[in-house]
Amino acid sequence: MAIENNNKCFVCGENNPYGFKVKPEVRDSGAEVFIECTPPNHMQGWAGILHGGIISTLLDEVITHIGIESFSGPAVTAQLEVRFRNPAPTGVKLLVTAERIKMSRRLIEATAVVKLTDNTVIATGIGKVMPVSDSFAPIHNTL
Repeated sequence: MAIENNNKCFVCGENNPYGFKVKPEVRDSGAEVFIECTPPNHMQGWAGILHGGIISTLLDEVITHIGIESFSGPAVTAQLEVRFRNPAPTGVKLLVTAERIKMSRRLIEATAVVKLTDNTVIATGIGKVMPVSDSFAPIHNTL
């Protein structure tokens, strides 16, 4: 059974009514990925401050897209390390970029950053992405 893209990814899925629906911009033949989004208030941790899990999710998304482009197929996060530098307010535009720093047959390593439009760094990340085997058979949930 092959991996299926049903367009319900929380970040980039156009068919996910609860997600961001961002459109990753791939640059430099897959060596760089860029997204922008404005997280709504219901994604807060403290009042008016974006939850750190959402920031981590955005870093994961751009790093994983580096892997998808580099492997020319499905890929998932193998490792993610996040360093938070400043709180992000909800309801403001975030700019998220990733850059490939190392590539092997089995792993892609990339760095990523989340910034405000004034270049304030919110968080940085480094991650590894691995390709998903065609033999992977996920359990389909009909909910």
